[in-house]
Amino acid sequence: MTSLPIQLAGFFLVFARIGAIVMLLPGFGDTAVPPRVRLLIAIALSLILFPVVTRHLPAIPGSASGLGALIVAEVLIGLLIGAIVKILFSALTVTGAIIGLQSGLAAANLFDPSQGQQSAILARFFGLAAIVLMFAAGLHHQIIEGLVRSYMMFIPGDGLMPEDFATLAVDAVATSFALGLQLAAPFLVYGIVFNVGLGLMARLTPTLQVFFVAQPLNLLLGFALMLALGGIILTQFIAAFGDMLGTIF
Repeated sequence: MTSLPIQLAGFFLVFARIGAIVMLLPGFGDTAVPPRVRLLIAIALSLILFPVVTRHLPAIPGSASGLGALIVAEVLIGLLIGAIVKILFSALTVTGAIIGLQSGLAAANLFDPSQGQQSAILARFFGLAAIVLMFAAGLHHQIIEGLVRSYMMFIPGDGLMPEDFATLAVDAVATSFALGLQLAAPFLVYGIVFNVGLGLMARLTPTLQVFFVAQPLNLLLGFALMLALGGIILTQFIAAFGDMLGTIF
């Protein structure tokens, strides 16, 4: 191969991993973002990072089958890394779902482009707010730095190392669920206290239609608690998400 085809093949190797990661990244890879915009972002990042990660690229195989195998391996690595980041970001979806359940808004669902499915309206609200705060806090810079570090952790041409990805995936799921539960802890306490109070009220006044009293009161108290704690929840999530990104990359 001449120098130009070698450089072009190396760029396609970088684009294979970066494009697969960008497709799943929060904010960048949402289905609400047009596919052409996502493609342009992936190409731009690949062009920017290509000179930086060139030294980590393996020797370009002389056969098309060898090059194709390398590209497929890079795509798989990118998909796995992007999926792990997306799992970590979905902690806020868990928080929103729990808050919606405790405040009586769990039945209000809409399509969530970041998840590709129906989700609680509060989960979507927190997800959108977190994406805005992620860019405001500069975490997208940390993600881009992580793309470069991924070439040091998972060197192209060394294989997929499924045991490493399995460990990362299990840790990511456990950490994400635990974080979502911790952020929603005040609402879990509120739900327990509120429902115990309703039970006592139903015992003391059997003729009272508890449901008609409870539903408006639950919505009012739930919105008041969310108004008081929503900013703290989002701030704590952004800080924890940044720390989790540091543990991955």
